[in-house]
Amino acid sequence: MTGKTPAYPVLPDEKPDIRLLALDLDDSLLTDALVITPRTKKAIQAARAQGVTVTLATGRMFQSALPYARELELEVPLITYQGALVCMPDGRIISHQPFDRQLSIELLEFLLPYGYQVNVYVKDEFYIEKSSPEAEVYRARIRTNFHEVPSLTAMMAGGSEGATKIAVIAGAEQIREITAAMQERFGKKALAVPSKPTFLEINRPDTGKGVALAVMAAGLGIERRQVMAIGDSPNDLDMIEYAGWGVAMANGEESVKEKARWITASNEEEGVAIAIELLLLS
Repeated sequence: MTGKTPAYPVLPDEKPDIRLLALDLDDSLLTDALVITPRTKKAIQAARAQGVTVTLATGRMFQSALPYARELELEVPLITYQGALVCMPDGRIISHQPFDRQLSIELLEFLLPYGYQVNVYVKDEFYIEKSSPEAEVYRARIRTNFHEVPSLTAMMAGGSEGATKIAVIAGAEQIREITAAMQERFGKKALAVPSKPTFLEINRPDTGKGVALAVMAAGLGIERRQVMAIGDSPNDLDMIEYAGWGVAMANGEESVKEKARWITASNEEEGVAIAIELLLLS
């Protein structure tokens, strides 16, 4: 595609043949109040009635994404933890790609001395060393409790597997500094991508929403051109670039908009519903 990315309400000359739709949760499908609007639910139901497979693709924990999947009555694999864990709504694991345990320890030994909030996710539970205002805000947002342990490093050393994901919560400038420092220290051993300016998600480099979405599409016999992905943040970039129709939210990061094929309205303006109504529905 050449030229400036078309934005709502400009429409493509022909409506795309979409068979698989992946939706980011925070700041995309969800409003700022963390709800799915009736209009958006109706649009998703209409797309599914047309034969479109709809899934969630989120950095959230599986247990945090599950209530939204149930609300939408989805019965397909859900892409969680940035693609590191793909699970059916009934809990059956399709794929799980955690860090090696030793690398998990090395990551923690590198991150904890910074003194910022560090979350570690193991077996769909998340652990912290001590509660903080940042941890409480995060817990309220994802509606999932944390486990407080004396030492994350010791917990990991005494466990049987590595972390599914590690996250850091800090100021935007601190997140940029840590991201650069991680790149220098770990190179391609770990992938660190912000899902928000103040929230850094760290996963295995061979995982990602785009990787998981490509595997899902192949399993369903769906071509890349028939895939639509909607998101707003840098952690959505790989799936937006993979999808034949990558759609960015108007409230999204500029880097995401630049790579998108189409830009919809914001999450507060029901941008997901608008994209589905205009691009998918007959």
